Amino acid sequence: MTIDRKTLPPRIHPKGRWYYLVRAEGKKRIWEKLTRISAGLPELYRKLADLAQQEVVNDSMPAVVAAWRKEVGSRHSKKTQANDLYQTEEIAQRFAEFRACDVSPPDVKEFLKDLRDRPRTHNAYRAMLRELMRFAEELGFREPGTNPVDSIRTMSIKARDRYITDSELRRIKVAAMYGDDGLRTRSGAMVCALIDLAYLTGQRIGDLLELRWSLRLAMNAKGEIDAPYIDKDGIHFQPSKTESSTGARVLISWTPRLQGVIDRIRAMKRQNLRYVITTQDSQPYTYSGASSAWSRARERAHVKNCHFHDLRAKALTDKEDRDGMGAAKTMGAHSTEQQTATYVRQKKARKITATR
Repeated sequence: MTIDRKTLPPRIHPKGRWYYLVRAEGKKRIWEKLTRISAGLPELYRKLADLAQQEVVNDSMPAVVAAWRKEVGSRHSKKTQANDLYQTEEIAQRFAEFRACDVSPPDVKEFLKDLRDRPRTHNAYRAMLRELMRFAEELGFREPGTNPVDSIRTMSIKARDRYITDSELRRIKVAAMYGDDGLRTRSGAMVCALIDLAYLTGQRIGDLLELRWSLRLAMNAKGEIDAPYIDKDGIHFQPSKTESSTGARVLISWTPRLQGVIDRIRAMKRQNLRYVITTQDSQPYTYSGASSAWSRARERAHVKNCHFHDLRAKALTDKEDRDGMGAAKTMGAHSTEQQTATYVRQKKARKITATR
């Protein structure tokens, strides 16, 4: 069959039995196979239209997820990025065949249905999907004010009231130091130091793992402070959760006990000169590594229903009991006492006289 090249769109070349789109990449020419010549020009034009649409916009849910990770998620902390990746990967797979504009409230309800027996997980995935739909609106893939997740209620969650007693904490620290065989563990001393820092400062594990030995080591290439650090006045924190909101900072002043923990760490003579909390091999502790060490110690100590994060609640509870809610609020870097109140556990009954 004779083909008049003048009737073909630019960069389209017939070769053998196929039409090809020829792209130039520097001195190299890339031949992309399109349609069979025997299928005719209408089929060729349909294929070119599909390609043009893909190049102009890709509003598929997996593409929205990928764009969100690059533009938004990349600015989150390492720990948050790990959580983001896990959740967004699940969402991208479940909504792989959807365009962003096609996701409806019934679709969201169906996605969350299997998570209703886990309220916290349900609400976490609901929040992530809501954020992705907001981002889709921002990109122009949905009409403003049409977020389908808004129609789905969050699940109520019972406030956590676990208070770690002093006795339980001592047992966990002993279990961190000694394994099931009764021998000292390699990581025990550092894990105990991390536990003590968590209790004495009331800070989150993610911020403690980022702790640096000096202000200079806490600064990034732009000269900005982007990590907690130690100096002569105490330990400086800007909690990661407040960094992009209130920007609250807190200085935990030295006490003999807090100084003693840092002295213990220095005496371990680890080779890492940047991070305070390190492994036996002088590598920075990861969140998963520290959490696993805590879980192993807790299990050996036979202490149930106890998370590392409960140490923050214990610290703020004890601080409130000793120095009042205002002091606990400052330690927690909270903007309101109501935020602090969610951490303070009622470890014992409040004493008060009868009405009359």
